[in-house]
Amino acid sequence: RGALRYGMLLLALLPSALAADANLLFVGNSYTFFNDLDQLTAGLFDAAEPADTHFALRLAEGGYTLPMHLEQADGTMGDTAWSEALVTGSTDWDWVLLQDQSQVPGFPTDNADYLASLGALPPLDAMIAGKHGSTVLFMTWGRLNGDVDNPDLYPDYATMQAHLVEGYTAYAATVTTPDRTAYIAPVGLAWQHIFDADVASGADPTQPGTLFYALYFDDGSHPSPLGSYLAACVIYATLSGDDPTGLPAPDTVPTDAVAQLQEAARATVFDETPGYAYPWRSDDTGAPDTGHDTNPDSAPDSAPDSDSASNSDSDDSTPPTDSAPVDEAGSCGCANPAPGGAALTPLCVLGLLLRRRRLAGAAR
Repeated sequence: RGALRYGMLLLALLPSALAADANLLFVGNSYTFFNDLDQLTAGLFDAAEPADTHFALRLAEGGYTLPMHLEQADGTMGDTAWSEALVTGSTDWDWVLLQDQSQVPGFPTDNADYLASLGALPPLDAMIAGKHGSTVLFMTWGRLNGDVDNPDLYPDYATMQAHLVEGYTAYAATVTTPDRTAYIAPVGLAWQHIFDADVASGADPTQPGTLFYALYFDDGSHPSPLGSYLAACVIYATLSGDDPTGLPAPDTVPTDAVAQLQEAARATVFDETPGYAYPWRSDDTGAPDTGHDTNPDSAPDSAPDSDSASNSDSDDSTPPTDSAPVDEAGSCGCANPAPGGAALTPLCVLGLLLRRRRLAGAAR
């Protein structure tokens, strides 16, 4: 567990078999570097296509948002691993997975952090295009019991997940054009699949002993080895178009859970997201329909305004009370809430954005 507590920059450049002569770049934060998600994903491709070769690079630092990644890449911070990977280096990428900070995508559309992430996407996508790569948005999951720093907006897992789905859908629409598609790896929806299965069985998913509960590290936010393996299975299916069922799993994932995690990933990608654009789908037309209700009865009547959203990274002197991983500066590796956002023009998400504006307006 000690290794998991480092939130410093983690870079992993490893040869692994994803697809012939293919390159994969993960850009994220602790949700990405926990349990070496990039290596787990590469391992699935290794097992499926052992004769092929691939290089996977991970750029991940605790608490990073999309604007922070952009600053590292665009020359603002000088020569960095990000600028080399996305601008100055000689390596081209087939897929670049972008993972935003865990709360920001679900913030109201007039939220400053949401706006900043939205604004960072077009230049990041342009850099990825310049490296001949496809942009893949890594949709994360809601926290086990919602977000204590934003209880009105994120009172529980289901509500937080619904907002994150909305946010990533809007992100994809922002950088999708008739000539270029931004894909979504619907990891959060695979977690929801397991949540719904536990509910259907009569269990409370937020209690110990359920598969959903086992997806989380003990802070109720970061992924356990099971959660990271589920994410890897979803990413594998998203990129390859192949069923992860039957592929091997690391020893950190209990044998009796492997089939359930693989099936959740398979069902999410191939059965439950029919409107999503995927690299292997020939009828891609742009940003996806989530296939899930984005306005559940449990959604809050109002969201915090831009001054009331709590920033859980703001107090470096206070360690997380639930033993969440921290970097050497003391900041949590997953959180950075604050409000902001702007109206989007794509018609496919117009209704979604109008709803979120009503939430923000009610709070003001």
